[in-house]
Amino acid sequence: MITDLFSHKIHSSGDEWPEKLVDLASIFNEFDGQVYDREAIESRLREISPRVSHAARDVSKFRDEISAYPAYLGLYKLELVGGKWVLFLSSTAKRFLIIEEPDVEAFMRLQLLLFQYPNGMGVAYYSNTNKLRIQANSRDKTLEFIRQGVHLSPLRLICRAILADAEITGNDIFQAKIAIKELYALANSSSTNSSVCPSLSVLKRTLVAIRDGEIKPPAKYESRFHILRHTGLFEITKSSISLRRTDSSEDLANLRNQFLCIADQTCQFTGFDAISTQDELISVVSSGTWGNYFDGLQSLSGETIEILSGELIGETQRTLTFVFPVVKPEKLVTAPIKYPFRRRMPTVSGKSSAKAAQAVDPEITKIKRQRRNLYHKLLLDQLEQLFKKTGASPVENEHIDLYAEVPNDGAFLFEVKSGGENLLDQIRKGVSQLYEYKYRYKDVIRNDATLCLLLPESPSREFPWMENYLCADRDITVCWFNSEGMLDFPTPFGQNLIPLKEIIGIT
Repeated sequence: MITDLFSHKIHSSGDEWPEKLVDLASIFNEFDGQVYDREAIESRLREISPRVSHAARDVSKFRDEISAYPAYLGLYKLELVGGKWVLFLSSTAKRFLIIEEPDVEAFMRLQLLLFQYPNGMGVAYYSNTNKLRIQANSRDKTLEFIRQGVHLSPLRLICRAILADAEITGNDIFQAKIAIKELYALANSSSTNSSVCPSLSVLKRTLVAIRDGEIKPPAKYESRFHILRHTGLFEITKSSISLRRTDSSEDLANLRNQFLCIADQTCQFTGFDAISTQDELISVVSSGTWGNYFDGLQSLSGETIEILSGELIGETQRTLTFVFPVVKPEKLVTAPIKYPFRRRMPTVSGKSSAKAAQAVDPEITKIKRQRRNLYHKLLLDQLEQLFKKTGASPVENEHIDLYAEVPNDGAFLFEVKSGGENLLDQIRKGVSQLYEYKYRYKDVIRNDATLCLLLPESPSREFPWMENYLCADRDITVCWFNSEGMLDFPTPFGQNLIPLKEIIGIT
């Protein structure tokens, strides 16, 4: 009997959960390609201050973070290499979470699409060895699912159940919904849980039987579906699931395409089908085939990835044939939006009083994604602490990372870039942002404010010309933190940073 479609160990009900997911991915990425060492991972998680990271708030030695996230979301996998377990962050996590602007919703759509029963859940790996064990309850459930011929994809079942309701009621999919109790009845019916993509005719018949009382849901089940909110697809209530409201005709067309794309996917993992014993189950898990499957960028077609993420994958651009035409976007923003300053928060930007305006400002979506980046948060927090030592009170808004006026010592406008594979693109974007924000906020930013671009390290290693271009030609102060935790800068251009003498100790 299936009583829990998504893990209650992934506490995803809060608005801050996407930041936690990005934090965890960033930390696990530090161990990518290394021999699995649970103690080292736990130690690293403890090092991240709760002021900066949502990842360090579990007091039970991070059991759920280390076990539930790879099991339910495929955040990383373990493979045998040279006789030991080696951790590999999933390709999907690298592409959508370990970037300057993490896209949690795209990651969730791609990964939850692939999550299915039976799966490789409940496995405990031993550090620095090739040993593992499967928890008894997970082993028994998995073997029972295999015996019953279960092939169930919760996300796809939800989408197809909404489609079935639309056909039964004669409504559009945006008016359709599926009750939680109906969903669990479908999940436990052999007619609808033996295929990851059950036929609509069977689904409609079964759903009618459920609504007529002929098929009943289990007496008890876990109705935690908060995780679905982070796909950007659904509206969740205590009793039902439906598609979310849309903001524009473009949003509506995009949501319809994503929903139908998920509902029509037939890919599945069949590696467990022929097994019947614990040893055979361990053998399949140890082979790594389940971990390879549970990675959207490895298992899904380029067309599917593009529809669900909006990104082209691969060397050859695919031509997409949408079920419904994409409508030309409505012009949502008619004038530049400005946001009030507020005291800098120690994590990601807080809730804004301009929430309605943000909904129609696509620029803010990108900025919010950038601020989910763990290293972006760490750099900003470090910068804030330095400014506070000078008596300044750093402020921020939806656009600006940090603005501070040091008493008797100048004003500073900072844009922070966390690095990565596209550092040059980030620097170019940072330059334009600094000029734009100083202009747009000239009524609250001092005219003599120093423009500062904070990077994770000196850009001269990759771009020897960059320091001269930024400091001498553009009059933008480029800086980074050195090993002592102090701001550093290009030596020939120290004059640009003299107003910061109280912070970095220039004489």
